[in-house]
Amino acid sequence: MTNGNPPRAAYVHVPFCRRRCGYCNFTVVAERDDLIEAYLQAIELELQQLQVPRTVDTLFFGGGTPTQLSPAALERLCRSSLRWFPLSGDYEFSVEANPADIDPPRLDVLQAAGVNRLSLGGQSFDDGKLERLERDHRRSRLEQTIAACRPRFASLGLDLIFAVPGETLATWRADLDAAVAAGVDHVSTYGLTFERGAAFWGRLQRGQLQPVGEERERAMYGRAGSGA
Repeated sequence: MTNGNPPRAAYVHVPFCRRRCGYCNFTVVAERDDLIEAYLQAIELELQQLQVPRTVDTLFFGGGTPTQLSPAALERLCRSSLRWFPLSGDYEFSVEANPADIDPPRLDVLQAAGVNRLSLGGQSFDDGKLERLERDHRRSRLEQTIAACRPRFASLGLDLIFAVPGETLATWRADLDAAVAAGVDHVSTYGLTFERGAAFWGRLQRGQLQPVGEERERAMYGRAGSGA
């Protein structure tokens, strides 16, 4: 709390993923949709501990992959969250999304719940790079998802990863150009890191993966920062 005032933002963690990417060491469970019902029950029980609803300016569903939930489960999570975290008049309701999960039923649920910002974990427009990152979508699916989402939400964000083993500065420039051409409202760029607990960490230790090197990574970082 600040100056005795209650917090005006809430984060709801959705730990489920279709699969765990090689670079990920986040708190997630992959291929365990059988746990979703127990998760929803636990969230509802925890929210009840608030006793009274708390109005928020910002509500954020992150993960994991919130859109891994079925449309019915996603609607239930939205309903229970909004019951205890009603939105203020000038709110932002953000949801992280995986392009491979997005379909009209899920978009209908999110739009009906009042989501006004979607953050897509696209990571790249390059199919070879997406394969190295062990993502479950390719460029065509990402472009289709962006096109489907843009008219539905006031703000559409896109995550991109750079400094992937084997990546060139030209590949990264092409990713940035594609993001600009797609017309998303915000791009977040992240340099690939090798974290303990992730599959990529073990491959790095065994010499199966080679970082791009500091000089190239700095050049990519500079390219992202310049917006070019």
